[in-house]
Amino acid sequence: MGTGLRGSTVTTLATSSLLPFAHLNLRRNPFGEFSVDDWTRLADVDLEEFDELLTEPGSVVQFVGEKGYGKTTHLLAIGARFPGSGYVHIPEGERAEVPGGNPVLIDEAQRLTWRQRRQVFRSSVPLVLGTHRNFTRELSRAGRRVRTVAVAGRMNATRLTRILNNRIEWVRRGGGPVPGVLFETAAGMLERFGPDIRRIQLELYMTFQDMNDGIRNVEMRHFHPIRPAGSNLSWR
Repeated sequence: MGTGLRGSTVTTLATSSLLPFAHLNLRRNPFGEFSVDDWTRLADVDLEEFDELLTEPGSVVQFVGEKGYGKTTHLLAIGARFPGSGYVHIPEGERAEVPGGNPVLIDEAQRLTWRQRRQVFRSSVPLVLGTHRNFTRELSRAGRRVRTVAVAGRMNATRLTRILNNRIEWVRRGGGPVPGVLFETAAGMLERFGPDIRRIQLELYMTFQDMNDGIRNVEMRHFHPIRPAGSNLSWR
């Protein structure tokens, strides 16, 4: 049931000595930072259920969850389905203008000022919020119809296996085998890290950086010892 090695041609050592990750038949580390366009194309989310709702004035879909759980992925994917939408991400400690558009997508909506919330929530333009805070009560008082989605509940081992292997395929260098993430490994990562996809991808980034022994499937034993929250974890 897991995704394993694919193809039959092995990249030569001569090639791998010249190009980073060529020994894995990859163009780059598949778990490094991706562009917004690539991030959107690779989004693996179910959104059809919101299509009709977000054409109705006064409607709100809020994706609630912790950092790294997939809120931004959902918002970007919805934006791609609605060409007339407007998207904004509000950086920590900063203010940002709420864009026009239909629907309006606000990432990190808990950082809206009180005045912005009052203005936006009382409008009739459909909203999509990515937020750590559940705004159901405030939105309902403003006359909004609210659909709340806990993003943590939308992740499972099957979907995670697909997400991780799709990222690997996205940076494939050529024909032949590439590393794979097995279903059992994805299930183990969910048990260990929860639905924190950002943390899982960071662990895989470091695993691929150290993958010097050729193409193989990724197993739980290949991960670094678990690090406490707040330790020195950063993209290279």
